[in-house]
Amino acid sequence: MRVLDALKLPSLSGAREVMGGEQSREVMLAHVVDVPEAPRWVTPGTLLLSTGLSWPREAAALRALGKELDACEPAAVVLAVPHFFAAFPADLAAPLAARGIPTLELPYEVPFARVVQEVHAHILREQADVLRRSERIHRALTRAALSGSVTDVAQTLADGLGWQAVVFGRDGQPLTRGNAPDAAAVTGALARPGNGPRELTGGTLVPVTLRGGREGGVWVAPHPAPGGLGAAPDLAVRAAEHAATVVGLLLLAQHDAEVREARLGYAFVDTLLEGRFTGDPTAQERAARLGFDPEGAYAVGLLVLGDPLPLTAEGFASRERAAHELRQVLVSLQAPPLVSVNLNTVWFLLPEKVSPGRVWARLGWQGLHAPGGMVHGRVRRGAAAAALGRAETLTLAAHARTGELRSYAEVLVPRALSGDRDAQADLTDSLLGPLRAARGGPGLLETIRTLCATGFSQVETAARLRVHANTLRYRMERIEALTGRSLTDPETRALWWLALQLAELRA
Repeated sequence: MRVLDALKLPSLSGAREVMGGEQSREVMLAHVVDVPEAPRWVTPGTLLLSTGLSWPREAAALRALGKELDACEPAAVVLAVPHFFAAFPADLAAPLAARGIPTLELPYEVPFARVVQEVHAHILREQADVLRRSERIHRALTRAALSGSVTDVAQTLADGLGWQAVVFGRDGQPLTRGNAPDAAAVTGALARPGNGPRELTGGTLVPVTLRGGREGGVWVAPHPAPGGLGAAPDLAVRAAEHAATVVGLLLLAQHDAEVREARLGYAFVDTLLEGRFTGDPTAQERAARLGFDPEGAYAVGLLVLGDPLPLTAEGFASRERAAHELRQVLVSLQAPPLVSVNLNTVWFLLPEKVSPGRVWARLGWQGLHAPGGMVHGRVRRGAAAAALGRAETLTLAAHARTGELRSYAEVLVPRALSGDRDAQADLTDSLLGPLRAARGGPGLLETIRTLCATGFSQVETAARLRVHANTLRYRMERIEALTGRSLTDPETRALWWLALQLAELRA
């Protein structure tokens, strides 16, 4: 109950305001105080009724009494006039009005007992109404929970309160529609200590807690348009707290469903990566349900996290967050979320149409403070090729760098230099293989060997090969066309030299 509501009661309808105050102040109770040391009997929110019997008459004493009363934070001070005072003394009213406390004159013939009775009856009716509305909203929110939709919960809360209601996720983004605060303000409010309600942008935000962590929040606020329906603030907070509990249960159910679905996906992806895909009707049906095309072309990718082994509880949570983020990214790129986890890594299959660079950009793991790095192998076609892709990508794990995306081609040379025979074979085959298979291959191979031996001097190479300069340029152009690598690039020249050395070791 507010002061302006109290002034609408029959017993106070004849009251006159002496000095302006905040009529929105809340009235907790009405109390008659006509004894000395009046401030001792006044508590915050009291509608103080007095005849002025014990009030001093001197101006300085009245001002001192006003300061003492204003420290007690009454809702308003009402003086019965005229009797002991012909009017509300200005010396007493001034310090109260300075704090926004209304000062009122009430005709002396109005019984204080009637005022107290009407005020307390109104407060009790309000409290009973709050309980009834709270119970009604409680039942409606419980029914909304059965729908499994946070949107239904938010709409039910808004309808029951006549306020705005929005549900937010842990990232501060709204999960339901509404005129909501921006994400930065929401995440900042959720980051404050404690799990109690907190003020936010003209409303109240109640955190949604789940398994000890904050998964979002429920925000309620009065409608900005005047004259709209509105609930009492305590009812709104109570209802928002219940809604937060319901939202937490819904998110928990959704999370558990996602975990079950993810585990089924993990098992299927593990079957592919381990070469155990049988192709029988059951496997084909499961592949179709998960979005995998057994005849399609895929690259095997790997997220390598920075969490040390063995994983701690936080490490396991970090791995699940990474897998969840990766699934969301794949879905956003219209790729099936074919993901699995093992130790401190997250494996995934990436369709040929989606580039690893797009996945990496969507993840946003760039920089030294990223959760880990990403490596990927070459695109291969068919279900049986997934195991080959896994073996290839596994050799890249040791070369993963936090905050960086690295491909098979980028780490081929370091692997070859470290003694990886498969990498050595791939390096020599990628450069020398096209020359061996081409018409006039022996001459092309001899040309590249001589170029390396002469430091790519065309004059000396032509002399050693005993060919015309135009013939040498023709051969060089063919080598570039067959391999897709320029012979003028210093790095490529070094690769040619390395490939020839490795070829001799393998011979």
